[in-house]
Amino acid sequence: MGHEIPKTGEPVLTAIQNTIITLMFLNGVLFLGLNFIAYSMVFPGPKGSKRWGYVFLAAAALAFIAEQEHRMLLTLDFPYDQGAKILLFGFAFPVFVASLGYYRTRRSHLEKTSSSPREKNETD
Repeated sequence: MGHEIPKTGEPVLTAIQNTIITLMFLNGVLFLGLNFIAYSMVFPGPKGSKRWGYVFLAAAALAFIAEQEHRMLLTLDFPYDQGAKILLFGFAFPVFVASLGYYRTRRSHLEKTSSSPREKNETD
């Protein structure tokens, strides 16, 4: 019927399919890292927190991941400039800005809800 079970030792996926799956995984890691950096910028933690150190480590790791993704896009025959534009302006920048906006809105909402019970208690 065309759907044969691969024999032992035969690759199940082609090299291009493996590259695409790896790109999907690295995009997920990049998303989580950018989300963590945006969260840490909006909620920096208490004084003496080690979060900024983790942010710098995450930024270095994300730079490496972005470079690997760009190399993989080149192996998929994307033009050099086009691959960088897709990676930066098609994924990294929008995800970071959206995460930053989300966490700023969340912080604003938390500040409003946490300040209103205090005002009620002060008037009592």
